[in-house]
Amino acid sequence: MEKSKRNTIIEVIPNTGLYYDRGLREYEKGNIPRAQKYFQIGASLAENEQDRYFGLCQVALLHQHLGNFQESLELLEELLAKGTSRYPEMYFFQANNYAFLEEYKEALKLTERYLRIEPDGEYAEEAFEFKEMLEEEWYN
Repeated sequence: MEKSKRNTIIEVIPNTGLYYDRGLREYEKGNIPRAQKYFQIGASLAENEQDRYFGLCQVALLHQHLGNFQESLELLEELLAKGTSRYPEMYFFQANNYAFLEEYKEALKLTERYLRIEPDGEYAEEAFEFKEMLEEEWYN
């Protein structure tokens, strides 16, 4: 075989970033179960806590997209129980799960907790609106 016709073998070393990129591409295509699988694999390969928790949060959010609120609740509860106070947005994600399950009191409590910790956080505006909606729903 001629040199120019030989197949080139490209070595791919599996790592967290590779799987998170694949997960994001699958999410953008609307293939949530496959995205979830890639984020799960990426989290299992993570070399540090921050990368691991990022991936597992994505898995929990994808559970929400699929309507698997209980699974999302359990995963986030496990992460929160391990003392991941560096990731206050998990309280807001958890609040969304409770709201979907019509447990508005718990959803409101967790939303308020997120807003106390991160009043100017990434999800603060959304959380303030969510809080107002929950107060209407819970108090009516």
